[in-house]
Amino acid sequence: MKPMRWLAVCCSCAWLSVLSPLVQAQSMDRVQIESQKLQLQKERDDIGNAYAAQAKQCWQRFWVNDCLNAARLQRRQALSPIDQQEQALRAAQRDLMVIEREERLNQKQPETPERHDVKP
Repeated sequence: MKPMRWLAVCCSCAWLSVLSPLVQAQSMDRVQIESQKLQLQKERDDIGNAYAAQAKQCWQRFWVNDCLNAARLQRRQALSPIDQQEQALRAAQRDLMVIEREERLNQKQPETPERHDVKP
């Protein structure tokens, strides 16, 4: 598949899955977050490889700068939904850390506080 078509397909697939992390952010655990991060990094690497191949082809043309600018634009457009998904994952990770911290603090504290009434 040509790099330009690949970027368009990747971009459309990423836009369709942009809502997935946003909707599931509340119910994710650490393993799911890490697997999503790895998947996004793989997509990011694929986009980078496609850009490198397209930039290499640009050097064979007469209008190199125009071709490179178009390739950069496509790369930015393809990476935009991935950036949004990564932001959602970071927010989910922060929320999870807050929940875990609250659980640890609740485990440390007794359920019924002891009253120490000191009468003078």
